[in-house]
Amino acid sequence: MSETVEAANKLREVRSALARPNAPRRVDMRDYVPPGSPAWQEFVRVRRVPGHNVKRNTMIRWLDEVIAQLDGAVLDLENSQHAQPGTPAPAPRESTVSRPSETPGGGSSSAHPGTPLRQLTPSGLARAREFLTDLRESPDAQREPPQDLLFGDNFSRPFSEKVRVEQRTFLTRRDAGNYLSQTLEPLRHRLADHAGVWSWLGMYYFTGTAPTTLSPNNMTFLFEPEESSTHASRSDQQRYRHYLWGSWRLYEQHGHHADFLLDQEISSWDDIAQRISGSQRVFNSTGVVPLILRLYTKGPQKKRGHVGRPGGLRHLLRVLPQLELTYDVYGMEPDALLRILPEPFRAWDRADAAGPSG
Repeated sequence: MSETVEAANKLREVRSALARPNAPRRVDMRDYVPPGSPAWQEFVRVRRVPGHNVKRNTMIRWLDEVIAQLDGAVLDLENSQHAQPGTPAPAPRESTVSRPSETPGGGSSSAHPGTPLRQLTPSGLARAREFLTDLRESPDAQREPPQDLLFGDNFSRPFSEKVRVEQRTFLTRRDAGNYLSQTLEPLRHRLADHAGVWSWLGMYYFTGTAPTTLSPNNMTFLFEPEESSTHASRSDQQRYRHYLWGSWRLYEQHGHHADFLLDQEISSWDDIAQRISGSQRVFNSTGVVPLILRLYTKGPQKKRGHVGRPGGLRHLLRVLPQLELTYDVYGMEPDALLRILPEPFRAWDRADAAGPSG
């Protein structure tokens, strides 16, 4: 098991490196993992290719798949080690629904409060998509996800006993980000982009958090595999719109530097949030995001004309790729970045909530 854990951890390091703004557009795994090492062997075993000259986003998706499979193997081994020595493996059984009983205050009747963290299976993802489709078409339908989806063996499986979650209602991104950051900390590297876990959490916290009327554009509850979408290039962007994962990532990545976004309702999706979250390079930059909020917001308000006027957000997102030819714009601090921007942008920094004059 130690080699499997070592391989998974190494591949997580690679994935983190590829998520940085200055990561190359095409990737050769030999630049990150020594050929023949446990991580290399596991990657080739799962993907059946050595990973030469692969697009970065494709490589990130492949790494997610390999890491998820390795984590599943580790979990299966950990669970088997808890079985009594010499006890024959249990025979396959029908799907059951076993939800931990929780007290009215959100606790559990057991010594360990909360519900052990689970993950949706591929069948569970399909079942969840059906549930969301039915609810969008019939808003008056039952809004609570089916219990067999959350706790039935056919649609979900345990992920870890180390993390237990409790039912809550998240009104703002800060509420969700703060709670999930603390609760998921013991496993944060294992589940950073785990589609099954985040899809299960999306369903577990659906009731009481989702808006009354669902549309495909206001919130995302599932981490969809890229190959399941007819718009593959949109799949990775849609992940940033997952109402829990996006809140957690924003809280972890930017903290108080993103107060404007964290204090919004969890179901809101305004133009600033869309433009920040729609680009991984922008979202992952600890300089660009604070600068955007510094230039185009004041307290809880957006400055008038913040998108389309000269020096506005749309203008900034056109200028950054040009400056990148000379500067490491996504790795710069906000003040340093502002100094190399043209004068119209500095006018926004001096402006009040009404926006720059002229």
